[in-house]
Amino acid sequence: MKSLLIVLALLIAGFSQAVWAGGKQAQAKKEQAAIVAAEITAFANHLALRPHTAIDFSKVSGEYCFDLGLGQGGHMTHYAIDPTKTNEDVIDFVAAQPLLDAGAKFDGLPQFPGTLGSMQPNQWYFIPAGAFEPHHGKKFPMPMLMRASTVK
Repeated sequence: MKSLLIVLALLIAGFSQAVWAGGKQAQAKKEQAAIVAAEITAFANHLALRPHTAIDFSKVSGEYCFDLGLGQGGHMTHYAIDPTKTNEDVIDFVAAQPLLDAGAKFDGLPQFPGTLGSMQPNQWYFIPAGAFEPHHGKKFPMPMLMRASTVK
């Protein structure tokens, strides 16, 4: 939690420096800085109310996790600490069992390739119960859907 807040503070500081640089793009940078500040504030407010939702996977996969009840049928998002080292900048994990129970079929989705950095951006993958998931460094007892996004 503390590490995540430090990262957020550094982002704000770096973005503030870019805004005050001036030039033709100064207004656009100010507007973008306001959006970034609002997003960071929203995350900080959520984490302040529910600090248990932040999980540090930096030693396992170089990511921070925002867990919104994956084990209870919700979802989870991982954020790469250094997105220059991966195409998996943001990873979404969705509990598949509630969808399977409702009749969804995932036969057409590829199975998760099984290693860090192996997902194609914006492709959903199915990971069966009991399969090893390297972003967490463990096997999951439930089926999941996963998708990585590359931020450009």
